Amino acid sequence: MDHPVGSVDELRRERCRVVEIEGQRIGVVSVGTEFYAIRDRCPHRGADMCQGSVSGTLVASAPQEYVYGGHNRVIRCPWHGWEFDLVTGRSLLEPDRVGLKVYPVTVDGDTVVLHT
Repeated sequence: MDHPVGSVDELRRERCRVVEIEGQRIGVVSVGTEFYAIRDRCPHRGADMCQGSVSGTLVASAPQEYVYGGHNRVIRCPWHGWEFDLVTGRSLLEPDRVGLKVYPVTVDGDTVVLHT
């Protein structure tokens, strides 16, 4: 089902807009020219994910060596700092066990559309 959630300009200004669809709070996140949609509830303790920050994170590149990666693809829980990939929804700490539900988002003209 398609759900128009606002104009491109509105969502870019807001950074993250929460919409409720079929009883679920979904955060539509704007990062540069891209839009992502995630369930707006951290699986750890239920924090509103749209209140968290979007950035990158440190990733292992070699034993005992870390580099900054995933620029603007990581959303961080505002309560305890759990990090999730905006594209896949997977936790960076436990990707096979913990994650956020993600939804497809498209742009139709000037309207951002969430698909459920």
